[in-house]
Amino acid sequence: MERNNAIGLILGAVIGGTVAYYAYKHQDELLSSIHDLEESLNLDSNELIEKTKAQFNQLSQNVQTAIQSYTDTPTGKPTTQEERIDSLMEELTRLRAEIQTLKS
Repeated sequence: MERNNAIGLILGAVIGGTVAYYAYKHQDELLSSIHDLEESLNLDSNELIEKTKAQFNQLSQNVQTAIQSYTDTPTGKPTTQEERIDSLMEELTRLRAEIQTLKS
């Protein structure tokens, strides 16, 4: 039993020493790889935030337009209440689809 523990300890020390030596010899490469990953992740999150803001602005503009068209009767062509409700339902269906794309 003691022999197995000693072999395990020696094997662990050898593996740990090898990893430490590799990390010491290649520390510049490892650090540059880590910095590259940090930069790419930072850019991706910023791009994602900007895209989300743009889509949210577009979505709020669409909602505002739908509300505006519901409250205002267009000049020249009188619309019935049913037509307004139908157009609002179409707009809501489209907005739900946009929200689903934002969730995924």
